[in-house]
Amino acid sequence: MKQTHKELALLLCLLLWAVPSVWGDETLRIFGNANMDQTIDEKDVAYVEDIISGKSQTTEFADANNDGKVDAQDIDQIQALIDDNSKSITIKDAGNRVVTVKLPVNRFISADYRTTEPMIAIGAGDKICAVDTTFHERMAEFGLADRPEVAVHAGEVNYELILKMQSDLVLVATSKASTANDTSEKLKGCPVIAISPTNRKSIIPDLRLLGYVLGEREGSEKLIGWIKDHEGIVEDRVKDIPSSEYPTFYYESQADQKLWFAYTPVGGNIFDGCAANNIASSLGSSSSEIEPEWLLTQNPDFIFLDMMQGTDSGPGKSEEDMAALWQKLKDKRIFPGFLDIKAIKNNNMYIIDRDISNGPRWVVGHAYFAKCMHPELFADIHPEEWNQEYLKEFFDLDITGTWAYPMPK
Repeated sequence: MKQTHKELALLLCLLLWAVPSVWGDETLRIFGNANMDQTIDEKDVAYVEDIISGKSQTTEFADANNDGKVDAQDIDQIQALIDDNSKSITIKDAGNRVVTVKLPVNRFISADYRTTEPMIAIGAGDKICAVDTTFHERMAEFGLADRPEVAVHAGEVNYELILKMQSDLVLVATSKASTANDTSEKLKGCPVIAISPTNRKSIIPDLRLLGYVLGEREGSEKLIGWIKDHEGIVEDRVKDIPSSEYPTFYYESQADQKLWFAYTPVGGNIFDGCAANNIASSLGSSSSEIEPEWLLTQNPDFIFLDMMQGTDSGPGKSEEDMAALWQKLKDKRIFPGFLDIKAIKNNNMYIIDRDISNGPRWVVGHAYFAKCMHPELFADIHPEEWNQEYLKEFFDLDITGTWAYPMPK
């Protein structure tokens, strides 16, 4: 009996080794990704062959054509996906909804402005036939001024206008996943994918998935490559700092719209790996309203003010503009004791535009945060240059602006 237990344990270990990243953030959620890794290739064909022959167990995405069984037709579908000539693709979106899309997608609607940015970056801009109002308001630098507005970000959707657009696909934010099926029904069956390629933890598989769906695999891999070239730099440089020496910080979400709204680790994973402690770590939701007096008791070493609106910072803003904004934001927050907080006394209050701490540019914001708190380790790293590099490489833009202020000394 003891020998049997050992054999079962060994078998379980082998099975876990054979099917990598089953629930990992990097898993590509496309039916056809039989071996549950980060791409679709000949290894998936071989894996399905092993499933058919009984050598391997079936996996969540092995049924490539989603017909309820794993057979030779799934091998054909995988090969078609590899060769870019499949007539359809089935995916699982951020709401765990199984969605099938006919290929090729020639026209699609991006109803979330933060999704629209990376879609243009991967080369799909010409296929976008409509956007949300917020894209035109906050991201005018990326063009598409002639595209109609069919939705309000995080708000109402103009179903009648969308139907007139004759779109092949509609992309909505992850936050809209619970209503995506209802949206698809109102659009007479037009496929709707709930996805937000903006979160640091899932952006790479999200971009890769959309590269397959939109026929922009080369563009998505180029953008993924740029992200990977920049990620990990911060973690490598701060790895030797003992946790006992981590500075503390307060990150105020939507600081241009609200006062005393702490961004917690639930929503602020942009800070992960910066060798610093978020004073809001004990608060539950992604952002929580606080009492200003609480800030006194926490006495953070650094304060970061997040510019969500995207009109007071970023393109076209000079350092003088940002200096005036910095003073205005500081003055609005003054209450008895505020000037004695360590961050204020040591002139360690910073403004950062949400655009460089979200989406593909999360690596820019990540480096900025780390440089503010550990300037001695990042003297040769210039996050503002990374931002300009991204804008030039993926949008052919040479624009002036200030996305963070002040720059770390």
